[in-house]
Amino acid sequence: MTDIPAPTEGQSAPLQHTKTLHERIIIGLGWDVRESKVGTVSHIISKDSQHDLDINCFVYDQNRTFIDFVGAEAADNMDESGKIYHSGDNMCGTGEGDDETITVELANIPAHYHALVFLVEVSGIHVFSEVENPEARIVDSMSNKELINAQLTDERAQNSKAFVFASITRDNNSPTGWTLTNISDHPDISQIQEWGQYLAQYA
Repeated sequence: MTDIPAPTEGQSAPLQHTKTLHERIIIGLGWDVRESKVGTVSHIISKDSQHDLDINCFVYDQNRTFIDFVGAEAADNMDESGKIYHSGDNMCGTGEGDDETITVELANIPAHYHALVFLVEVSGIHVFSEVENPEARIVDSMSNKELINAQLTDERAQNSKAFVFASITRDNNSPTGWTLTNISDHPDISQIQEWGQYLAQYA
């Protein structure tokens, strides 16, 4: 398949994943541990004051009905099929690379799963502008190729607590059977009553 540029904000493109084995893709979320400056020395601050970001997946059928959810909490770590799964909650951004991931086995997910929508949230009273180097990305597991990378540091993120990152949708017209859409929306969460209903517009 001819290499296609990653979709820019608001655009879609065929999902360029490796069509072998489980066809795994990884949705990664990374940020840095919060530190306080004392003179010229940086100190890692207490766990209670750390920034906690979460990556979530909302699953929809062909009618845009919300049917499943995968998130950081232990009870939500896996969908009903076991083919979409979360790495677990990282509450402060420790470690290199992705701090939280959701893995999707596209070859094995149920046929009635039509669209997956990915949401990043900041817990507590914090907003993205307070977080050190927040980043979301989608990667082909086999080739390690980045399909989308979003740095959550632009002006719209300054007072935002939520970021609708991207969607992956079944598409018979796509050469890979799936379409990747770069959503990159910072919604006003005060106007949202239920995420499953709100995100259906992107399914």
